[in-house]
Amino acid sequence: MILASRRTIALIAALCAAMALPALVLAQQPGQAALDAQLTELDRVIEANKGKNLQRTTEAMFERARILEKQNAKEDVRRTYDGIVRENRGKDNEQAAEALYRQGAFILEARGETETGKRAAMDAAHTTWVQLRNDYPDTLAGRKLLSPSADFPDGAMKHVENLIDRRNSADWKYQVMDSLVKLTGKNPSYSYALALILLAVMVKVLLLPLTKKQYASMREMQRMQPLIKELQKKYKQQELSQKTMELYKEHGVNPFGGCLPAVVQIPFLIVIFNAIREYEIAFGAGHFLWIGSKLATPDIAVMGYQIVGANLGRPDIILLALYAVTNWVTMKMTPASDPQQQQQQNTMALMTSVLFFVMFIQYKWSSAFVLYWFALNLLSIYQQYEYIYKPHKARQSAEAAGGALAASAGSGVVIQSDAASPGATNDRPRVRPRRKKR
Repeated sequence: MILASRRTIALIAALCAAMALPALVLAQQPGQAALDAQLTELDRVIEANKGKNLQRTTEAMFERARILEKQNAKEDVRRTYDGIVRENRGKDNEQAAEALYRQGAFILEARGETETGKRAAMDAAHTTWVQLRNDYPDTLAGRKLLSPSADFPDGAMKHVENLIDRRNSADWKYQVMDSLVKLTGKNPSYSYALALILLAVMVKVLLLPLTKKQYASMREMQRMQPLIKELQKKYKQQELSQKTMELYKEHGVNPFGGCLPAVVQIPFLIVIFNAIREYEIAFGAGHFLWIGSKLATPDIAVMGYQIVGANLGRPDIILLALYAVTNWVTMKMTPASDPQQQQQQNTMALMTSVLFFVMFIQYKWSSAFVLYWFALNLLSIYQQYEYIYKPHKARQSAEAAGGALAASAGSGVVIQSDAASPGATNDRPRVRPRRKKR
């Protein structure tokens, strides 16, 4: 009897639980349905007021973001805050700045438990707040970002930067960069800049053997141009390609000889790029000549861009312009085979330099990164002058002297020159690349 009673009680309890489950689901559905209804109504308000009533549109979008945050709909939250920034940029900077601040705070709160999720969240929040700091420094949200609070005693921005810098400091690339800064004294006035210049020198020295091979291949290809032009006059299409390859083989020239050294350098340069990016927050303590001086004020700006960077972690327009000039010089110093090709090359050098200038401004890359490439370009200019430009000019002078001797021999005038033997004839001088050794 007791056993039967217990079974009866268990059966009744199971039936009650089964009956209560649908009721629980039904009890939860109205809450979710209400949120969905609110989102639908907010979407209607946003569409109805977009382009007509900015304040009403912004209020509805903020409310929409708040509801989506409760649902942890990360992608929808991001799109909503991006929409607020887009709608208010240049119209109501306070609202745009507030959207960036809330977006960064939400990313940090919803970063998850995995290390990968935390890393991605910290980087995303930092990127969002860097935009707020750079674009809207004079807004309430911009000042709140840098001011101490109960949640962030050192300020929200400083809190995130400390987390990222502490994380990056465990990587060997960060440690190499930090060692160079310590080697130069770790003085904010010059050590960070000297470390970047020293890094550029080290990179050039390590890559010098590959660079010399690349330049040697470029010189050989320049010597071949007159002979290739002669082939272009005689042959067309496939036959021209065949004769050109035979010419390369005859003179022992590899037309792809300069490609391999360039390709080998790419992984190395990617490592250097990542090292500078990892140390970018630490570069905020560094200065360089005018960067970080009294000139670094938001008042000195052009088209909304601050001309002088506050530190090496911020963009600097003056240094970027100098980099663009050195980039143009580097490309222009590569001699071409004829005036028309040289003109095209000069035009391409100018367009590429302007493109890099605009791209660097758009992405707001730090002046530390630009300073490294500026130093690298200066070293490249010297190398190109020694290994390409100067030999090319010397060869042109020798050819001109040979032509003058040939012309004087034909007219009966004798001109003494080291570039030709006394028995020079009136044959037309011809470029003769070195032949392959048997």
